Amino acid sequence: MKIFFVVFSFLFCFTASAQKLRVGLYTASSVKEFQFSVGSGSYLLYAILPDGTIHSSKLNALSQGKFKVNGTMIQYYQGGTYRFQASQFELLQLAHEDFCSWSVPALSTKTRSYEGDFEVRVNKANLQLVNLIELETYLEGVVSCEGGPGHQKAYYQAQAVISRTYALNNLKRHQKDGYELCERVHCQSYLHKRTGSALIDTAVFQTKSVVLLDAKGQYFPTFFHANCGGQTCEPQDVWNEPIGGLASFRDTFCVHTQQATWVKSIPLQTWNSFLEKNYNFPLSDSMSVALMQEFRQPVRSAFYLHPVYGIPLRDLRDQFKLKSTFFDAVVVDQQVVLYGKGFGHGVGLCQEGAMQMAKKGYTYDQILRFYYAGVQLSSPPK
Repeated sequence: MKIFFVVFSFLFCFTASAQKLRVGLYTASSVKEFQFSVGSGSYLLYAILPDGTIHSSKLNALSQGKFKVNGTMIQYYQGGTYRFQASQFELLQLAHEDFCSWSVPALSTKTRSYEGDFEVRVNKANLQLVNLIELETYLEGVVSCEGGPGHQKAYYQAQAVISRTYALNNLKRHQKDGYELCERVHCQSYLHKRTGSALIDTAVFQTKSVVLLDAKGQYFPTFFHANCGGQTCEPQDVWNEPIGGLASFRDTFCVHTQQATWVKSIPLQTWNSFLEKNYNFPLSDSMSVALMQEFRQPVRSAFYLHPVYGIPLRDLRDQFKLKSTFFDAVVVDQQVVLYGKGFGHGVGLCQEGAMQMAKKGYTYDQILRFYYAGVQLSSPPK
């Protein structure tokens, strides 16, 4: 195995001039089989065979293959034909924009395409896929996933800066798993490669090496969410502890946007059962029941009804899959009707608010300073 990594490292030096991130893909699923195809360009396939010899071959555009777990080994199929098995495989791109498309037959998910290099190995009886990708190329994919199309460059620049800061500040998050970041929302959404949008790619390039730092020169906590509903949230109301530099404040930029409001009805019996079972809510107490008839949040609260009942609003959001904790509630015809505001945890930058600021002509640094008080725009700390 050491020989394999020496060979891989030697080749790696010639396929990339910049340090690459290790991003785990399909990490939310137990995967027994991957199918892939070379979407553009060419890839080099490397593996150590059971007899200790090293296999290498070139895969051209449209080449198709399959990896299938077999105990501690991985079976490799090419064009539908079984070729050999190995403990680990590497796929190395030959040019910067080469990419592979991946799918999991057992999952009803769309094919995902990614640039960069790939590792396929066995981890706890499942296949693990890791994408080795340059930071700026990764960010082009993240910004397109997180922001979507059709926005102003200033918003994409702001998103690029906070996503770069977040990535560099969380490189040890999945260290025990064999990679640095994952593709899921809690590490930033990275569900496909960059889309080819010149506006997004330009925004990432123009902010290259720009990150947000706090007064001590450390990475600023760049949390963000879709829509705050008009007021951002205190971090301790979400994660039980304060986070320096982040506090609740009014935000009027997002209140008339797509995800600013929502409505959901929940059967009163279901609502009451959850409160009684988990928090011993006194349904026999007439005063407590009367309070339930109409709950209002003129400003964001941490608890439902009153702190004395000990019912965190975040628990209600998790249990009933609510878009946010910022809602009013009234009882109507044996239904608890929730009139909500915002989408997401509400901490940090409000994406729809930032999009509106960009439309109004604010620059990306003005947007960042509005949502992150006291922040410094700088190069990464050494």
